[in-house]
Amino acid sequence: MQTPFLVLAELCQALEATNKRTVMIDSVADFLKQLHADEVEPAVSMLLGRVFPKWDQRVLEVSWATLSNVIKRLTNVNWTRLRATFSETGDIGAATKILFESSRIRKQASLFEKPLTVLEVKRVLEATAEIGGYSSKDRKERLMETLFSQASALEAKYLVKMIIGEMRTGFYEGLMESAVSKAFNIPSKAVQT
Repeated sequence: MQTPFLVLAELCQALEATNKRTVMIDSVADFLKQLHADEVEPAVSMLLGRVFPKWDQRVLEVSWATLSNVIKRLTNVNWTRLRATFSETGDIGAATKILFESSRIRKQASLFEKPLTVLEVKRVLEATAEIGGYSSKDRKERLMETLFSQASALEAKYLVKMIIGEMRTGFYEGLMESAVSKAFNIPSKAVQT
């Protein structure tokens, strides 16, 4: 079974709530041990607030304006409400979570309701990065809307933070290297994120 993206979002929330390095490293190491092999690389990138690994040259090219349009549509709020919520929180992810929680979200209808997974998020982000040319902004916006319409409020918070590149959990590359080393029993000198 694939790892739900919600598990990654809950881990990000826990990381944000602590400043204890050992707790962070242990929590991430435990999470990484539970992943399937094909989930490790995208999960590591996502936890570090990256859409793609550092060595990957692809770019998403999804702006805050695009994401704000998606959030406004899904939560049925106007620009004034979005801006006010952001001003209250000072964090775009927290503002997104509040708006998702306080609004009736129009969920994307699917024949079989299934949770958003780490690999599904990866797939959508890769597909978004591949879009170019005529009307690419509109097509990217539609993909983002589909992705966010499947997300819970907590998932939406960390999707926005990851896409914008402002994760702010206090978990950085050096800690990730320690977590990977611990999770897979690899010498820390051999680990590079």
